[in-house]
Amino acid sequence: MKKLIRNFLDNKYVENSIMTLIVLNLIVFILDSMVSFHNKFCDFVHIFELVSVIIFTIEYILRVFSLERFKDVFKPMMLVDFFAVAPYYISFVTVNTIFLRIFRLSRLLRILKIGRYSKALENIKRGFLDKKEELFITFSIFCVGILLSAILIYIAEHDAQPDVFTSIPKCIYFTIITVTSVGYGDISPVTLFGRTICSITAVLGIGIHGLFIGVIGAAFMHAFGKDEDATAPMQ
Repeated sequence: MKKLIRNFLDNKYVENSIMTLIVLNLIVFILDSMVSFHNKFCDFVHIFELVSVIIFTIEYILRVFSLERFKDVFKPMMLVDFFAVAPYYISFVTVNTIFLRIFRLSRLLRILKIGRYSKALENIKRGFLDKKEELFITFSIFCVGILLSAILIYIAEHDAQPDVFTSIPKCIYFTIITVTSVGYGDISPVTLFGRTICSITAVLGIGIHGLFIGVIGAAFMHAFGKDEDATAPMQ
C-alpha cells in the first residue's frame, strides 16, 4: 500500500499539478495584497484557498501514510507540508488576530513545497551541503570582519556622534550597509579615523562578495557536475 502511494505521489503528472498549484497560490497571494483585487475577487480567493487546502491536506495525509517510520513526519519537508495547511484549520478554532496572520503567512510558505518537486533545487541543496565547510569558513570571515569593523567604527565615532553611533549593534548595522554597498545615508562617519575604517571596510567588502560568489559558484558547478555524471550513458 505504501509503495502504491509513493508511486502515485512520485508520478510526474501529480508532481507537475502540485507544482502548478503552488505557483498559483503564490500568484494569488501576491495579487490579494492589492486592495482593488481583494475587493473584486475576494470570493474567488476564498474558494481557491479552500480547494488548495483540501488538495494539500490530502497530499500531506498520503505522505504520512507512505512513511516507513512515524518520526519521519518531523523531517523538514514534512514540516513544510504540515505548516502549509495547519494554520488554515487553526483559524477556525480561534479568532485571535495572531493566528489569522499565521494563516496568511502559511499561504506564502507553500512556495517552499516546490522544493520537493524541483530537481534543480535538490542539486543546489546538495551543492551547498558538499561545500558546507567552505561556506561556513567564508561566512565566519564575513562575521568576524563585520564585528571588527563595527567595534572600530564605534571607537572612532561614538564620542563625535553619541546620538548616532549609540552602540556596537548600531555600528554592526552601519557596517553591513557599508559592506553590501547599499548606503542608505541615514548614518555616516565624520571623523578621519571613522572614514578611513569605512573606506577599508567598503573595499574589503568587494573581496568578501567575490569570495562568496566563488564558493557558491563552485558549489553549483560541483552539484550539477555530479548530476551530469550520474545521468551520462555508460560507455
